[in-house]
Amino acid sequence: MSPLTPLSLARRLSTTPSRDGDVRALLKRHLASAHQTPTLILDELGLCQGDVRVDVAAINGELAGFEIKSPADSLARWPKQRRVYSKVVDRAWLVATDKALEAAKPPAWWGLIRVVETPNQLGIRVLREAERNPSPDPLAIAQLLWHAEALEVLERRGTARGVRSKRRQFAWQRLLETLSLDEIRAEVRAALRARPVERKFW
Repeated sequence: MSPLTPLSLARRLSTTPSRDGDVRALLKRHLASAHQTPTLILDELGLCQGDVRVDVAAINGELAGFEIKSPADSLARWPKQRRVYSKVVDRAWLVATDKALEAAKPPAWWGLIRVVETPNQLGIRVLREAERNPSPDPLAIAQLLWHAEALEVLERRGTARGVRSKRRQFAWQRLLETLSLDEIRAEVRAALRARPVERKFW
């Protein structure tokens, strides 16, 4: 993924603390200006069979996940979100206020984006670029594929025999047995880009 531009600003229309939607809209605009290659931006991408949802996912040659903690949010769900993101995404980012960034103590490979608000403006600034995930979980990545998508991959590679009529867990396991991690990642990115769901390319 191309490095993010250092700063984006938006006008604030309310004096109440900015919420997830405010930061999300600014982040997506920020991502749109940062990438030199076509990038798919998704909201609420489910991980580990919906156990956790990525606030904003960016998909091009990698899958990047952005977890937003707006000034109105708490860190109650953060430990679980951090654990699940770290199984799946190629690069992870925490988008939060200074106070939340300090309290969250994200892993060293996570990127950090600071949220700053004044009475008139909401801003985000990149503090640290995300590094490549050092310990992805191949099964958790394969679980991003729907059952039909996993079977289509296996059929194309001639390895679907014995799992066509079985539950999706068997298809995911066959993927792990027959594909490398990078191949699974590539198949997942291709499937996400091909789904007939509401999405936007930048």
